[in-house]
Amino acid sequence: MNSDLMLNFLLAMVAIVNPIGLIPIWYELTGDAQPKVRRRIAVMVVGTAFVILLVFVNVGIFILQFFAIDIEVFKIAGGLLLMLTAVSMVEGKASRLTGNQEEGQTDTELAARRFEKVLVPLTIPMLAGPGSLTTVLLYSAQSQELLDYLGKSLVLVVSYAFLFLVLIHSYLLEEKVNKLAFVAFTRIFGVIVAAIAIQFVVEGLGAVFPNWLEGGSAVE
Repeated sequence: MNSDLMLNFLLAMVAIVNPIGLIPIWYELTGDAQPKVRRRIAVMVVGTAFVILLVFVNVGIFILQFFAIDIEVFKIAGGLLLMLTAVSMVEGKASRLTGNQEEGQTDTELAARRFEKVLVPLTIPMLAGPGSLTTVLLYSAQSQELLDYLGKSLVLVVSYAFLFLVLIHSYLLEEKVNKLAFVAFTRIFGVIVAAIAIQFVVEGLGAVFPNWLEGGSAVE
């Protein structure tokens, strides 16, 4: 098992998931819920994203091969999906719930009702989207033995455990920051997400059509 590769994979996952940058949209989508309910929502959100990526890190390449999908095409499709999310973030729709008065007998039921509403965009595509999925697939393609797959699975455990800890302790930051700051940051972050989405599309198109960027493009 290549320890340097595992470390690079861990750093890449933490950078792409961006737990600290996720706090504003997490607050907008769950800030009105009780602490116990928020913790259960965090378990569902992080757990779902983790399972999706765990599947892709171990058999993702085989899934793409089964459906005859090139990773470049996957990046284009993922970039377009991410762009839709970015637009909704800038417009404020991504964090606008249709209703935040869920009914349930237990905290778990209340969390499940809210999770159904925040699954998109919080879990998909923010946590398990084109960035994280493509990264997982690229690193998974370098696995040569069982130990490599186990190592990358452990990296996912560590990175998403860190994300979970950030979400359940986000109140420490939320208590000190004005609510309007979170709203503004979510809109700004939407612009950044849009740029990332375009980059994915450009990279995918550049791989599918190698000559299309010839002529002195500013995009490297």
